[in-house]
Amino acid sequence: MPKRPDVGAIAEQVIERLKQIEDQVTQNQRIADELGRLRDVVKDLERAILTRLSGEPVPAAEPTERGPRQRAAKRSRAATRPSAAKRATAPRGQNQAKILAALRGSQPMTASEIARLTGISAGTVSTTLTKMAKTAS
Repeated sequence: MPKRPDVGAIAEQVIERLKQIEDQVTQNQRIADELGRLRDVVKDLERAILTRLSGEPVPAAEPTERGPRQRAAKRSRAATRPSAAKRATAPRGQNQAKILAALRGSQPMTASEIARLTGISAGTVSTTLTKMAKTAS
């Protein structure tokens, strides 16, 4: 009589392989997102160069269209969010200084455009701009 395969062991192998594939999909999506952001930054830089060379404002480029996002397996918030100890914080006033430097001598920008130029998260830029508007900085 032929030996029966261990179904439990096969299921464990399949589950492990699924986890590997999900991790690869997540990594590929991050790379695709970063590629889109880099393309947007290049467009912004080209626009800034044209504006400075011509002396006339050049309309903002449309953001790069990204393909449909693949949904990866859900992870717990703890697995996706860095702990407070690992989170980098800017020295007091540095974010505001970067935002003001990005706005000096340029066309009006959205918070997300400023975030791309400065490397600060869009949420932090938005919050900082709101505080600056309230205090008339």
